[in-house]
Amino acid sequence: MDKKHADAVRTEKKASASQKVSAQRVFHSLERRYLSQEARSLAVCLMDSQSVPPEVTERAIQQALVLGVMSGSPIDASTFESLFEAVALDPSFKVPFAVSISLPPSGNWVC
Repeated sequence: MDKKHADAVRTEKKASASQKVSAQRVFHSLERRYLSQEARSLAVCLMDSQSVPPEVTERAIQQALVLGVMSGSPIDASTFESLFEAVALDPSFKVPFAVSISLPPSGNWVC
């Protein structure tokens, strides 16, 4: 095998080894309505970084959704970050509310 062909095979193996199966979270309509684009981008960055378990980010999204529904307006990135920090520090954290709010399940993941 000549050097050029060997280098090509090595490069191909290296590329295939470095490929990862990627998944992307799809935000459902309520999440798109009550989380600003910036808040959704922050959530995606947190999930992509894998620095915290995805469940923490999902709980923060759920709490942001509760707050958004209660206030009737989208949650901005700064508020989402505060909710994320609260959930990360105390997994049992919940936005207090007086009325029962029925939320749909979390968004979907697609590969």
